[in-house]
Amino acid sequence: MTEERGLLFDGVADEYDRARSSYPATIVDAACSIAELAPGSPVLEIGCGTGKLTEALAARGLCIEAVDPGARMVEVARRRVGTADVNFRIGRFEDVDLPAGTFAAAFSATAFHWVDPSVGWSKVAEVLRPNGVLALVTHVGFSALDEEIHAAWTGVRPESLEWVPRDRKTLFDGIEARLANVADVWAWLNQRDALARPEAAALFADVRLTTVASKEEETAERLVAVTRTTSMYLSLGAVDRQQLEDGLTAVIEKAGGSLPMTVYAVLVTARRNPARRASRGPAG
Repeated sequence: MTEERGLLFDGVADEYDRARSSYPATIVDAACSIAELAPGSPVLEIGCGTGKLTEALAARGLCIEAVDPGARMVEVARRRVGTADVNFRIGRFEDVDLPAGTFAAAFSATAFHWVDPSVGWSKVAEVLRPNGVLALVTHVGFSALDEEIHAAWTGVRPESLEWVPRDRKTLFDGIEARLANVADVWAWLNQRDALARPEAAALFADVRLTTVASKEEETAERLVAVTRTTSMYLSLGAVDRQQLEDGLTAVIEKAGGSLPMTVYAVLVTARRNPARRASRGPAG
C-alpha cells in the first residue's frame, strides 16, 4: 500500500467505519472452512482498516496479526476488537517484517488492490504455510442506474472512465474465465490491470469464488456517505466534491429517493502451492 493512500483513508477513519459495510458471516465462515481454520489458528490480515473483518475473525477464536498503514484506522480497530487475540502492526504490508511460513491463512478485505503487486503476491506466498490460504473479500453492487452513477463520477473525474459499469453476468463470467490465476481474478474484479502478475499462477492454486447476494435500498444519504470515504473523492477539491455529491443525489432522486440494488459479498480464495517457493522482487 502506498503510504499516501493509507494516510488518505486515515483522515476519515471514523466516517469510514460508520459508512462501510461489514462482511456476511457466511462469507467469513466459507473462508475459514476452505482454509481449515480452528480456534487458535494463526492468521494474517492485510489492510485491517477499522477492524470490521478483524472483529469477525476474532469472534472465531483466531490468533490475528493485523497490518494497516493508518494509525487512526488501527485505533478504531483496537476499540472494536477489545481484548481479542489481535496484534496490530502500523505500516505497509510491503514493508512490515513478517515470519516466513507462519500463517494458516492471509485475509484482506477491500484492501489488497492497494498492495504493490510486484511485492504483494510473492510476499503473501512467502508468509503462508504450505497449502495456506489467501482469502480476498470485497463487495460489488448492481443497480438499474449504474450508468448514471458512473456519469456523475466521470463528470468530475474523467479518469473514472478506466472503471466502467459491468452487469452481473459479465463480471462473474470474467472471474470464472480467470480462475487459473488469482492475480488475474483480482485484477479483473477491481478493473486494475496492473494487479495481474503471471507468477501468481505458480504461487497459488485451487482458486475459488464464493458469493453471497443481498437486496438493498440505496439512499442518497448512504451513497454520499460511502463516496466520502473513497480515495477518488478524497483526492478531489471542494468544488468537485460538491458537484459529485449533487450528481449522485440527483441519480437517487430520479429513482424516487431510494434505489434498489443487488449487492454481492465476494470471496476469492487461493491455496499456496507447496511445490513453489516464493521469490520476492523489489518494490516498484
